[in-house]
Amino acid sequence: MAVSVSRDLTVRVLEDPNTVKLAERQQALKNAIQKGEPKCLGVSFDLCNACLCLMISTVSVMLSVVAVIIYSVDMSKNPEEPCTKTDNRCDEKHYETRLSRGVKSSLLVFTLAQTVIAAILCVLLLRQRRSFVSYTVSI
Repeated sequence: MAVSVSRDLTVRVLEDPNTVKLAERQQALKNAIQKGEPKCLGVSFDLCNACLCLMISTVSVMLSVVAVIIYSVDMSKNPEEPCTKTDNRCDEKHYETRLSRGVKSSLLVFTLAQTVIAAILCVLLLRQRRSFVSYTVSI
């Protein structure tokens, strides 16, 4: 912050150029984020990169859906064993299937979350790709 004193002893606070530049850049970043431009976040797309990211995300969605189907079928084919008490404890098979079902359930939830995230990313990349179609060069 710069201060200037005039001859009549009035004090004026001058704006620091660095502070002004920082405020302008912060406002530009805020506006860019609100518009949804990924370049402000460090991601720059030409059509080639956007297509590659879109293809990889699409493959990720497809593999996630396949994994969800496999987990669901496996859980339905291998139900939890009933508890047969021996010496006031259930047999080991019951605990094994219960643990297996718990792990598969956790993996199913995480795979569903990954599927949703990858699908949202696909939609965003598709929108980004469509916004750059008017800038493509025809050869």
